[in-house]
Amino acid sequence: MKESASLPYFKNVPLFECMESGVGKTAKLEFIRRLVPLSLSVLAVVGGFFFMSMLSSLLCLVAAAGIYAALPRPSAPSGAIRPVSRPSVLVLDLIGFALGIPLFSLAFIGMGLTTGGLALLSLFCLAPAAGSLVFFTAAVRQQTSWVRFFGNGFEFTQLGLRVRVLYEQLSKMEVRLWEAPGLAAWFQATIGSSGPRSAVLLNGEQSTKTLVFKRRVDGARFTISSELVPDLQRILIGIDRAGMELPDGISELQRRKIRMRRERMYGGEHLELPQPTEQKNVARIAALIEHARRTAGH
Repeated sequence: MKESASLPYFKNVPLFECMESGVGKTAKLEFIRRLVPLSLSVLAVVGGFFFMSMLSSLLCLVAAAGIYAALPRPSAPSGAIRPVSRPSVLVLDLIGFALGIPLFSLAFIGMGLTTGGLALLSLFCLAPAAGSLVFFTAAVRQQTSWVRFFGNGFEFTQLGLRVRVLYEQLSKMEVRLWEAPGLAAWFQATIGSSGPRSAVLLNGEQSTKTLVFKRRVDGARFTISSELVPDLQRILIGIDRAGMELPDGISELQRRKIRMRRERMYGGEHLELPQPTEQKNVARIAALIEHARRTAGH
C-alpha cells in the first residue's frame, strides 16, 4: 500500500545537458520539421516565378508537406506535466507558415525584379517574415518541454535539454503568485525561459500560483504553475520526507496536514538517499570511535 501511494525515485542522479547550452536533439529535429518545409515552399513560389516548371513547384510543396507530417514527433514520458499551449501547436505552425511563405517569397521576388528603392522595400519584407521563426520557436518549445516529479526530486526538460534535481540539492523553495498582463503572460508561458538559468512552465493564465525551486550549486530557478500539478500534496510530502523545509508561502495548518499524512503513509521516517562512498567511510569511522569510547568507559 505504501509503495503504490508513492512516486518513483531516481538514484545516482546525473546532471544532463545544462539548460543554458542551447537546444537538445529533439528540439533540433522539431526545428527541421518546420524550417525545411518553409524553405521548400518558398523555393516552390520563387522558383515557379523565375525558373521552375509548375510540376517542379508542386513537387516541392508536396515534399514540404510530407516532411512536416512524416518526421517522428517527441512524446513526453509517463506522468510528465506539459505546458498549456494557447493556441495549439498546429495553429502556431500554421501562423508561422502563413507569415513566412508569402513574405519571404515576396522579398526574394522583389529583390530579383527591382532595383534601388523598390529592392530596398522588398528587403524590408524580411523583418515581418522573420516573425514566423518566433511562432515556430514557440511551437517547438511547447512540444519539447515538460516536467516530471519523482519521490526525491524532479526532472525538467526544456527545448529537449534535461536536468534532474534532487530536493536535497535545492537551496530554496517557495510558493509565489505570478501575475502579468495578457500578451506578456502568453509570451512567458509560450516561450518559457526568461534567462540562461531559468526554466519556466506556466499555465498561460494572467495570474497563477507557482512553485519556485532554486538550485544551490548554480542558482538556477525552476518555476512551475501549481495548477498544472495533478497531485501537489504528493510532491510536498516527498519534499518533507526528504528532510527539506516545505516551500515558503505554505500556511502552518497546511504544513501540519502534510506532515500528518506523511507519517500515516511512511511511519514518520525520512527518505534515506544513497550517500557517496567517502561519506559512508567517515560515518563508519565515527561510529567505531564512538563505540571504542563507550567500551573504554565501561
